[in-house]
Amino acid sequence: MELNKKTINFFKSLYWDYDVSENDIIKIIQVGESNGLTRKNLLGRVLRSRRWYEIKKILSPALLKEALSEDVTKTLFPKSLSHKYNYVRKILYQ
Repeated sequence: MELNKKTINFFKSLYWDYDVSENDIIKIIQVGESNGLTRKNLLGRVLRSRRWYEIKKILSPALLKEALSEDVTKTLFPKSLSHKYNYVRKILYQ
């Protein structure tokens, strides 16, 4: 996935409570982990903190599918948010 400055800044803004570098964001997206932060955690933060239209605009189709996976959605709170994204996954991918 090609990460431009806007995309990197979008992901960095999700980690307002951590000191995360651009290189960390790139490693999280491309490798899956950097300095204890994981892609699963990042995608969960996306779903918890951004509106659907922003999510669809910024995530690649592969990352969107991964974000909507049960592995990520089961970590969401409140559970109603988890149910919402499980429904979206069902509509889009089944």
